[in-house]
Amino acid sequence: MTDVRRALVLGGSGYVGREVVRALAAAGARVAFTYQRGAAVAEALAAETGARSFRTNLAEPAAIRALFDALDAENAAPDLLVHAAVVSDAGALADVTDALWDEMHAVNVRSVYVAMQSFAARLAGRPGDVVLTAALDGIAKIPSAVHFAATEGARLGMTQALAKELGPKDVRVNLVLLGALGGGISESLDPARLADYKRYSALQRVGTPVEAARAITRLALHNRWMTGSVLPITGGL
Repeated sequence: MTDVRRALVLGGSGYVGREVVRALAAAGARVAFTYQRGAAVAEALAAETGARSFRTNLAEPAAIRALFDALDAENAAPDLLVHAAVVSDAGALADVTDALWDEMHAVNVRSVYVAMQSFAARLAGRPGDVVLTAALDGIAKIPSAVHFAATEGARLGMTQALAKELGPKDVRVNLVLLGALGGGISESLDPARLADYKRYSALQRVGTPVEAARAITRLALHNRWMTGSVLPITGGL
């Protein structure tokens, strides 16, 4: 693929997403990214990288579809999609309300399939690359909040199904599995659990957002054969 890549990073103003935006822009891709809160962060990131920011509520399907419509109208429909947006919570089973369950699944699960529908429909025969991200919860056998774990397990299932469906169209879909990092959703981890992550990690430390982004962007830009797979960036857990 010799043309300039057009990338869309959902959750691009987040802890990992910011570094993905930086890495893709540095590699020469034309990058658009979403944010919901943190307008100042998004504005600064756009100024730094030349990427375009779009305030988008990923819990609203109409907002996601409107974003793709806007990019398409400008002849800027992406051929590379990274989903790095996530809502997390560590509540116990008894504390999970219907509203919390619905909110988490709207962002962590439904936004994936809504974005994928819009993304795939606009490729128009072009090859494409998709990288989803997930935490270990619901995929590895670790203590997890059930509502959050359910969303991460769903991302794994969607990765495998989408890869099979879209592979004949030369679209690769992979999942980057992230271990504990030095910020982002890892900040809400119980200190004892975080200590266990470090203890049982082969590297005995948490990761950095730059390390996570490096793996995501390499998979997005340079992979041509791997699809439907999980790339564990976990420090050896």
